[in-house]
Amino acid sequence: MSALRRSYECPQCHITAVHRVSVGIWSCNRCGFEFAGGAYAPVTKLGEVAERAARAGVSSSLAAELKAEKAKEEAKRKAPKRRRKKAEAKIPKAEEAAEDKPA
Repeated sequence: MSALRRSYECPQCHITAVHRVSVGIWSCNRCGFEFAGGAYAPVTKLGEVAERAARAGVSSSLAAELKAEKAKEEAKRKAPKRRRKKAEAKIPKAEEAAEDKPA
């Protein structure tokens, strides 16, 4: 709870005036900038890791993988569906034998 009540720096105007509006929503008193963050702190460890990865370009390779996966799914969906061949009507053995013998 102490982390919740601390004052934090605004990511936009860099003034220490950020307060929590509700769980995960933070607002700057000075500039009015609202942003999403953690429940008790505006910045979480996972958020920092994601931001570093985005700056390093790791997220772009992930995005490329997701696009390729999506393209595969669409190609699979658009591919013509194979239909089963209808089973030929089977003639009972008694009728087969009668057809083979000359009358």
